[in-house]
Formats: sequence, structure tokens, C-alpha cells
Amino acid sequence: MKHFFTLLLMSFAAAAFAQGNFIKGTVLSGETDIPMVAIQVEVNGSKFLTNDKGIFSIPTEIVSEGTQVHILQDGYYQVDALLEDNMVIKLFAETDEASTIALSLTDLDMDDDDSQSTPGLLFSSGDAYSSIAGFAWGPYWFRQRGYNSSYMKVYFDGIDMASPERGYASWSLWGGLNDVIRNKEVTTSTQPIDFDFGDVGGSTNILSDPSSQKPGYKAVYSLGNGNYNHRLMLTYSTGLLDNGWAFTVSGSRRWAQESYAEGTFYDAWAGFVSAEKRFSDKHKMVFTAFVAPRTVGQQMATTKEAYELKGTNYYNPTWGWQDGKKRNSRQKSQINPQFIVKDTWKISDKLTLRTSAGYQMGKEKRTALNWYDAPDPRPDYYRYMPSFFYNEGTDAGDLIGDRVTELWQNGTFGQVNWDHMYNVNRNSPSTVPVDWRNPDGEQYSGSRSHYIIEGRHNDYHRIDVNPTLMFKPTETLDIITGVQLQYYQSNNYNTVEDLLGGDFWLDIDNFADRDFVEREKSINNLNDSTWIRGQGDRIGHDYTAHIQTAGWWGQVKKSFKKGSVYVGGNVTHTSMYRDSHRRKGLFPDNSFGKSEVLSFLDFGVKAGGEYFLNGRNVLTVNGTAYTKAPYFMDSFLSLRTRNETVDGLTSSKVLSGDVNYYYRGERFKVRATGFYTQISDLSKVISYFDDGHNAFMNYALTGMGQTHTGIELGASYNITDELRLRGAATYASYLYSANPRATATVDNNSEVLIENEKVFFNGRHVGGSPEIAGTIGLEYWSKDYWNVGFQVNFLGDRYVTLNPVRYTDRAVEGVDKGTDEYNEILHQEKMDDAFTVDFFAGKSWKIDNKLIRLNLNVNNALNNTNIATTGFQQYRYDFQGQNPEKFPNKYYYAQGIRAFLNLSLTF
Repeated sequence: MKHFFTLLLMSFAAAAFAQGNFIKGTVLSGETDIPMVAIQVEVNGSKFLTNDKGIFSIPTEIVSEGTQVHILQDGYYQVDALLEDNMVIKLFAETDEASTIALSLTDLDMDDDDSQSTPGLLFSSGDAYSSIAGFAWGPYWFRQRGYNSSYMKVYFDGIDMASPERGYASWSLWGGLNDVIRNKEVTTSTQPIDFDFGDVGGSTNILSDPSSQKPGYKAVYSLGNGNYNHRLMLTYSTGLLDNGWAFTVSGSRRWAQESYAEGTFYDAWAGFVSAEKRFSDKHKMVFTAFVAPRTVGQQMATTKEAYELKGTNYYNPTWGWQDGKKRNSRQKSQINPQFIVKDTWKISDKLTLRTSAGYQMGKEKRTALNWYDAPDPRPDYYRYMPSFFYNEGTDAGDLIGDRVTELWQNGTFGQVNWDHMYNVNRNSPSTVPVDWRNPDGEQYSGSRSHYIIEGRHNDYHRIDVNPTLMFKPTETLDIITGVQLQYYQSNNYNTVEDLLGGDFWLDIDNFADRDFVEREKSINNLNDSTWIRGQGDRIGHDYTAHIQTAGWWGQVKKSFKKGSVYVGGNVTHTSMYRDSHRRKGLFPDNSFGKSEVLSFLDFGVKAGGEYFLNGRNVLTVNGTAYTKAPYFMDSFLSLRTRNETVDGLTSSKVLSGDVNYYYRGERFKVRATGFYTQISDLSKVISYFDDGHNAFMNYALTGMGQTHTGIELGASYNITDELRLRGAATYASYLYSANPRATATVDNNSEVLIENEKVFFNGRHVGGSPEIAGTIGLEYWSKDYWNVGFQVNFLGDRYVTLNPVRYTDRAVEGVDKGTDEYNEILHQEKMDDAFTVDFFAGKSWKIDNKLIRLNLNVNNALNNTNIATTGFQQYRYDFQGQNPEKFPNKYYYAQGIRAFLNLSLTF
């Protein structure tokens, strides 16, 4: 079928005709006069790349009077100039890698599924709005147009970097490789691209070709006070050699013994190697391999009460003292090697075949406390808070609350008590049968651990093959079509990471052991007669996710002297299933082996165009409608325990459009955008401890809908050649647009407890991202190669994300509608607005062929430590007392003043 669509799309092409004349120009580095390779030059909506001599060629047939050259390169000043034959354009770097510093300052752990809010990807297209959104707003969990990260495509040399299980790409996969990922193709919406159909949140394709890297050496040392304190990067590129080879190697380390939040640490390495061979002017191949292993100690969100008791918004409940050292119970480690081969074959002057093939493998692990028949060891557990005792409303409760408050404030409470857990484990002698099926058989005696550190693993590998055919029958007609094939397999399992002084752990289901007399009900794996586990042994769940996708996409773009139009489409087939390696005692017939295979066939169309009112004024329109298969993690009722899939599962539907106006003057540049997106039939599965059923609940939502509407504005004005004013703003609304239905089950029971429960989300805010943001700044760039500037930022309309259980009839049953109690249950908190001020300064020195740059960036210079970056309603809810403050909202807070000093040497 894919060949049929390809031929159908190509049939739109007009007959080829002879090439016309060309207008040529050259792009040079403004600091070294070295030709700049693979720079994207845009003329009347058509894009052209500079060659290895920095030269670009524009066909005269698309040129009209007043035609402008537009260059928007990440990390460089934007260029808009009148197109002239043999023109020379010099690109000048801004603050040493503005986007690099923005990413380094933020360095968000975007794939941390322990958080109920996830920040969106940083922006890197280089215009005023995008660079400000990344640098000024990104650290405060700003999401472009309110989309979560699954609506933003990130490719590396034509290979999709998104996790098929979670749906989004983690920038940590190539963290620390900033100097070799500068060359990118970037869109902010569904505009035409040559590597994918696209998505409403924009698309980025990182290009690693060594021939496009700046030849020479570069060394960077950075000093900061954020997630890491030190960064060292070394890079070398040969450029294109006479024998047709080009090579790039890069390595880095980022580290902090303790980050700004107590008990956290950071240790990250990165390595990159890329080799390119040009067999001829028509054929080249690039091989790229990179890896960025890291281990970090994490900070978890907690309640305002806990922050206030500790007197700091940097309080972190995940660590405690052990043998005079801080030990973090929540650590995350990962190592994910990536290997990509990209082959580009220019079959003829009009036809090019580019094929990317990638192989990824990875090991990811998170640690957390686990316990059996023992008090909850988490220091901010609600029963350990003063409010728990004050809420009793008794004199005795008040006295205990006062004492607990004192213990929190003097440091006795509030941190993980490692010594207590070790003492409990060492003083818990126990004798158990080796074979749980034979209680009178061989026995094992030792100290049974009631507390352990559990490792939560995801080991995966994937293969991608993406051939793309680019046909240019005329200089004004582009036809691109491609096929995308992917196979993904991941093993998700838990292990005993540390017995914490004990001798063994029993691999049983705690809740089943509590609720059932029959021993086999509590066994996690009936296929294994042993249940005694030691350090490194697998426990709990153990399943493999299988996901395969096959898709076709294509687009046609026709350019005119006054603009261009395009149309595109895609078809994607996705199949997935769960293959469990354990037969769980609670679900012996539905937990082992292969689940039902879920299959989805999705379609999409897009269309749009540009109209050049004149050389400086441009209007663009983009529209799309497509369906999107649900993600693996939202397709099963309880991934940990059984193969049961979510009923009524269907692909989500997306309808979106945006209108953009650009003014590209020599001194004044502006982009104004209006956007609208409707997303329907979303699915989501959440898991939490439910007090109403005293069990671990799985709550599956279907039929969710969201509407995202708003405007964006970015502008810059060169007051003089050295003084520049920049600003950006967005005013938007991100609302739920439907009342989904929910099905509820628990881990220790196969019965469906709640079915088709209505969740009243319609009209409420999606939350998790500011809906209003604005920045204005002033920059001075001296001709003597130094610069200084500042900007003032505002972030508003920031709402906590919702617990769906609170918006059901069950949650307000028996409470009079309209009363304060009723409104408090249904209340969605709007967090305080935030104001911040940022400063930056830099200086460059050119000594012979060496270039030295020194840059200082300071975010939140007024040291405002009371900015909550995001907040969420706890999924746990008090059904008995219907008191929403029993399990209050939790928050992450932004760091106060953050400084980042960057020193680089290039030669």
C-alpha cells in the first residue's frame, strides 16, 4: 500500500523543465571569515543549504523585486537582507551558544515518570520568541502552546528519538554534546520538513554530518550552581578532507557532589564520534555513535507544610544521613548507546534518496524504598506531619502536633532514617521454607528485610529504518515521500538493590498477603517455587513490551514568486503487546505470557502556505488533522500485574491550525502567531493508593479532550547597530474539553470496581504550564566583541494538574452543592504569578587563529525562591472525611539565583 501512496503523490508533479540561472552568495563566520557549511538560507519560502565553500545558489525563477534572504541559525544573529548576486553574508554568534546555555541551565529530567507534570522540550529555532521561551521560561516548566512533549518531534539524523512506550524524547540521551548538535532543521508547527510528517508542537532534526561541523578544536569549561557545578567539553572536527573523509569526536563530563537541592548529586559523561565519507559529489554516508551515561540523585515534590517546616523550598525528602554521609533513596541511572547510519544518494539532479538506519539499546534504572509489614519510611508521609494530629481537633492531638512540629524544625524528622531501617532488618530473625509450595520442607533462617531499596529497570533495544525519497522535477516543485519502520522491545522489571542490613527478601505481593489466607495468592511468580531473594535478584513484575510501527508519509510543495503552498499526508500502523515472564498468584490465568495484540491504523493530512506581501512582510498558514495511537503505558489496566487491556481504547484525534505574520526588516523583526488545537479521545492510566478501597488503584481514563488556543508574539529592534531591544509574549488558554469516563481496578483483585465513571473535567485547566508569559530585554553588543544585557520576565495563569478522582460524584457524595466544602473539593489552585530578572554578559578575544569566549548568564537574579515551577493534586483522596487538605497539593520550586559561567577556546 505504501508504494501506491508514493506513486499517487508523485503523480501530482509537473513535467520537468530545464534549470534556469542562479543568484549566488556566500556565508562566512563574522569572527573568523571561514566559510560556513550547511547553513540554511531561505528565499521566498524555499530553503537552500550552503556547500563546503559556504556558497548558496538561488534559482532566478523564484526571485522577484525586493526578494529577501532570511537566515535563522541557532546561536547566531538572525539575518534578513536584500538578495543580491555575489553577496557576502557574515553570521555573528550571540552569547556563546545561547541555546546551549539555556539547556544547561534548565537540564530538566523530562522522562521522570515519578512526576505528574512533565516540562516540555526546550526551543531552538533561533528567533526572538523561541530563544526567549527556552532561556527565560523553560526553567519554569513552560510548554510551547501547552502541549506535552509527545507532540514535539525530535529526530537525530533522520531517526525518531521518542520512546515508543512514553511517546516523547529525552534530551538527556545526548546531554553534554552541545557542540556537535548545533546544526538542526527546526519547525514550530506542521510546516513542510524533509524527514517526517510533523506534529503540532513542531519538529527538530539534529544533523551530525562532520563536514558541516566547524573544523578545529574547541574546549569548554563551565561553572554553575544548578543541577551540576562543573562542565568540561572537548571537541575536534577535521572538516572535509581531500580524500572525502570527515571526522568529529566530542566528549564531556558534568558533575556536582551536591546540587542546589540537599541530598541531590549529578554525575554525567558523554561521548560522540562521527565519520563521513563522500564517495562522489552525488553520494555520501555518515556513521554516528554517541552515548551519555549519567547517575543523579533526585529531588521529589512535597507539600507546602513540609517546605515551611524546614524553612526552605529546596527541602528534599528523599535523603538521610548514613555513617556521616548524605544518602539519596531516589537515584536514577541510564546508559543508552545510539548508532545511526545515514546514506544520501543523489540519483540524478532531480532525485535524491536518503536512508537513515538506527539501532538503540539502553539500560535505565530508578531506585525507591520498598517495605513489608513496617511503617512507611518516607519522611513526609502524611501521618508524620503536624497537620495530621492537629486535624484530630483534640487537646491531645494539638500537643502531639506541637511536638512533631518541634522535631521537624530541629532536624529530627524530615529525612530518611537509614539507621532505623537497618536496625529493624538486622533484628528481624525469621525462618521460611525455601520452596513456598512445601512449607514443611527445607528451611532458610536469617534476618528478613522489612525495608529494601528497590531497583526499577527498563532495558530496551530498538531498530529504525527510514528511507526518504526527494524529487524536485522543477526548481519550484518539491515532492518528498518516505517510509518509517520501527521495532521496539523493552524489559521492565524490579530488583533488590540493597537489603539494608537484612539477609533476604520474600518476593510476595504485600496487599495480597494482607488480604488472602491462601499463600499462592501472594506469590509474585507461581512458575518459580523459590521466593527467597537476595541483592540483584528480580522481584515484583517482569514483562517485555513489544511495539512495532510501519508508516508512510509524503508532501508536495509548490513555490511561486510571491509564496508557496504545500499539502501532505501520512498513514501509520502500530501494534503492541505485553509479554509477561511471571505468573502472578492473584491472576494466574491473565498474567503470564503474551497479551492480546493491540493494533491501530492512523491517518493524517496537512496543508498550508506562505504569501509574501513584499520582501519583508510574510503571511503563513498551517493546518492539520490526524489520529494518533495510544501509548503502551496507557493501554493496559495494570502493567505491573496482568495482561488486561483498557476497554474502549482508540486513537486520539488532533485538529489544529495556526496563522503567522512575519515582518523581517533590517532593524525591526517580528513574528505574531495565533493558534488553535483540539485534541479528543485521549487515554490515560494512573496508579495510586486508594483510601476508599485500601488498595493500590489503577484508574483508566478514556475520552479525554483538550483545547489549546492562544497568541504568540516575538520581536526584536536594533535601536542602533550595537543596542537591541527584544521581547516575547504569549497569551493562551489550555482547557479540558470533555468529561472522560473511567474504569477502576485494584492490583489485588480481578474485579472491576468502578466502570464508566464520569469525570467532570470539561472547562477546567489542563495545568502544568504557564498560560501567560512575557519578557522584555535590552542588549548591548559592542563592535569590540563584548556584550551585556538584561531581561524581565513574567509568568502567569499557572494551574496545578488535576486528580480525576476528585471530580467525580463519589468525591462529593453527601456534600451539599455550592457549599464551601463542596467548592473546596472541586477547587483547582492557581499558583502565584512569577516575576524574574535575568542578566548576561560576554567577551570574545581573537588571538591569531584562536578565539576565546567568556560568558556569564544569571537567571532569577533577584533570588526569588518562592516560585513553584509546577504543582499537582495528589491522586490519593480522603473519601471518608472528604477533606481535600488531608492529602494536599505537592509542588516543585524553582531554584533562586542561578549563575552559569562559560569559558571556551576555539582554534
